[in-house]
Amino acid sequence: MGKYCQLIVPAQPSALRALSHRSFLLFFIGVSIATTGQFMQSLAVPFYMNELTDSNFWVGSSAFAVLIPSLIMTPVAGIWSDRISRKAILFGSFSLQLVCSVAFLVLFAGDHLTPWLMIGLQVVVGVASGFQWAPTQAMTSLLVPPEDLLSAVRYVSLSFTAGRALGPAMAGLTLLNWGPGPAFAVTIVGFVLGLAFMAPIRLRPAEPFRQEPFWIQFRLGLEYIWRRPEMRLVVVTSFIVASVGAVFAFALVASVADDVFALGDGGLGWLTATFGFGSLVVGLYVTRHGDRHARSRVEMTAVGVYALGVLLVGATPWLLFGLLGYFVFGAAHMAHGVTVNSALQVQVDEQYRGRVMSVWLMSVLAGLPIGSLIGGFLGDLVSMRFVLLLYGGLLAVFWAIVTVRSNGFAGLDRGPE
Repeated sequence: MGKYCQLIVPAQPSALRALSHRSFLLFFIGVSIATTGQFMQSLAVPFYMNELTDSNFWVGSSAFAVLIPSLIMTPVAGIWSDRISRKAILFGSFSLQLVCSVAFLVLFAGDHLTPWLMIGLQVVVGVASGFQWAPTQAMTSLLVPPEDLLSAVRYVSLSFTAGRALGPAMAGLTLLNWGPGPAFAVTIVGFVLGLAFMAPIRLRPAEPFRQEPFWIQFRLGLEYIWRRPEMRLVVVTSFIVASVGAVFAFALVASVADDVFALGDGGLGWLTATFGFGSLVVGLYVTRHGDRHARSRVEMTAVGVYALGVLLVGATPWLLFGLLGYFVFGAAHMAHGVTVNSALQVQVDEQYRGRVMSVWLMSVLAGLPIGSLIGGFLGDLVSMRFVLLLYGGLLAVFWAIVTVRSNGFAGLDRGPE
């Protein structure tokens, strides 16, 4: 029991503890660089789609095309992560996405990148990225000893959430000044550097895995989560936040810049950069001082603040207040991502790690395309401001329902079984 308590509240907290392990340090740097570049491309595609079509529905469809294949492949990756080399799966995913990024750049440079070609490439990217997230999350426990797991989890959470925040922020500034071409080029460089940094890492052997059919293993993973209310809450919360909150930082940010603030490319750059700055500020704080706060309290605050930020953006016609809203829900986005990831990583049994992390990632990957597709349709039918207010209100209602429950997010504070 004593060693488990140390995972929750280390006797001598150290923000740099996990980085003292060479393989984890290389892994953290490689994944951070690759993820940041990857999410630059994730904004460049809807940006260029918006330029070509001027349609919120097409913009939402571009996100749907990449996220649905990723959603379908993620449970397969979760099973594989518990069976074969997680490093090999990750290398294969990065390599295929690198090929797709090269195709994006070449087609754009030759002025042949049409909406349907973008949709087709997005499907391939989605298949490849479906094999990225589960092994990335599951590798952590094989790179550091148990006493450093919580420190390592925070850094992996930071790389994952910061990449989703800083990548689009960098893309917004790049698209504003130079267009989609350089964003695709940076994505290529990101994957090349990511592969180079991760090549030398060494993993500890994983626990033996029972060789049973895929559907049985996935069902066992779902049952494992279902028996644990705290894990169910993480999955549901992540889906809600992704579908009615995070969509405005990714697939629908170009539509917000155009339709809400009438600023086009300039507005896109400012919104994404401000969102990224808010995420970075909170990410640095949580990484260094996360032990000071209960995960339940952080998550309760993060979801409530997220809703307020989205509502602020929808309620104001002034860019200054819109930027404030993006900073606010950018900060909340980072706090939420690090908190729920840390809770799962600390609580899950090693033999279920790949499957549990894949189900959690599926909730995020399902929420983003569903929210973007419905939001894009409603944005064309009514207005994007209406979508912001509707989604922000739904997130606030969800926060209120969970908060008034007797235990709220208390399950996130539980330690290992």
